Amino acid sequence: MGSCYPRRVIRNPHAVLVLALTLIATPAAAQTAGQLSNPGGPTPSRPAQATPATPPATPPAAPSDDVPAPPGSDVAPPDEFADIDDAGGEDAAPSEERMRMLVIDAAVFGVDPVVGRVASAQMRATGEALGYEVLAQPETVAAAQQLQMPYPPTPADLWRVSWVARVHRGAFARIWSHAGQYVIEVSVASLDGSGPFFARGTAGSDDFRQSVDRLLRTALPAPSVWTEQQRQPPPEEVTPDHPVEELDDFDDSPPPRETPPAEPEPELRRFSLALQTEAAFGVSSDFFYNHLIGLRLDFRITRDILLGAYFSYANVNARNGRADNIFFMLQFEDRIRLSSDLDLTIPLRAAVGYLPFNGPVIRLAAGLNYAVSPDWEIGADLIVPTFWILADGGTAVSLDVGLEVSYRF
Repeated sequence: MGSCYPRRVIRNPHAVLVLALTLIATPAAAQTAGQLSNPGGPTPSRPAQATPATPPATPPAAPSDDVPAPPGSDVAPPDEFADIDDAGGEDAAPSEERMRMLVIDAAVFGVDPVVGRVASAQMRATGEALGYEVLAQPETVAAAQQLQMPYPPTPADLWRVSWVARVHRGAFARIWSHAGQYVIEVSVASLDGSGPFFARGTAGSDDFRQSVDRLLRTALPAPSVWTEQQRQPPPEEVTPDHPVEELDDFDDSPPPRETPPAEPEPELRRFSLALQTEAAFGVSSDFFYNHLIGLRLDFRITRDILLGAYFSYANVNARNGRADNIFFMLQFEDRIRLSSDLDLTIPLRAAVGYLPFNGPVIRLAAGLNYAVSPDWEIGADLIVPTFWILADGGTAVSLDVGLEVSYRF
């Protein structure tokens, strides 16, 4: 049974071709219109004509410091003076390393070389305790040899070797002895242009390390103290303080002996009071024995020249046995010092006295005196020829021995 609708047949072939081209062109048009919007989003509009991109108003933020630099990127060399320990470029993070210092081995004069090694080790330990990174001894020696540094170094030499070793500060100590104690002088040079700094003190063998520690802490600025004032090495010195001799090898061998800086002399005490006892043994034809005990007041004209007045009790030999008497004497004294380290002297004395009821007395003496402290001194007259001029015109000769103890004031 046929359909109630008549069959419609496309008889025009050109219409079929147009329909096919329309179906093919529809997807291409959709691609040209752009991407599809999200479901529920706005209807996409026709794309505008492409235009060049406009640069942003401000540059993008620089990468953070913890982002590593790309491989092969150049790093700016470190500043040669201001940042001795900084090995990065200007974009690198600031160095957190400690300030650096070096210690030149201490120079000793007239004392055991082991004293210098102990002082050098203590100075390095003190530097570490203060917060410095102390350069090892081999590296210090290498820097000194590279500079051909004279030894012992002057403050300018200490500055230069610190520059060569690329440290912030350098320290050095001189040690000698005086009056039975060590004298320690510490000098410090700083590359920031301040100083040089000095500290001097004395120490015994018991408190030697503590004294070295205290003196270095006094002379060495704290690691936090740094001022940018001087960026060039100091000029060459026109005249050094004292002649020095270059060393071929900077090691632990004893340095050449040189005259240490003059140590300030202790306060001169003008007066002294001596208690003296003396025995006189006659060497004339007739043997006799006299004994004296008394006090002598001395005045120091200089440290080694004295004038004295002596008063004593005398127990002397007489025609009828022993006799008691008194004795007066004026004395001139000059002293010869045997050592700069010990207060040991040879007193040379000449005196003229008077023994009542007998006559004048001439006394010459030489002996030894030693100061046991700044206040007290002991002495002995060992060679004492004495001439007793008698009332009858004769002269008796005796060889005396005397002992004394003196108080200085």
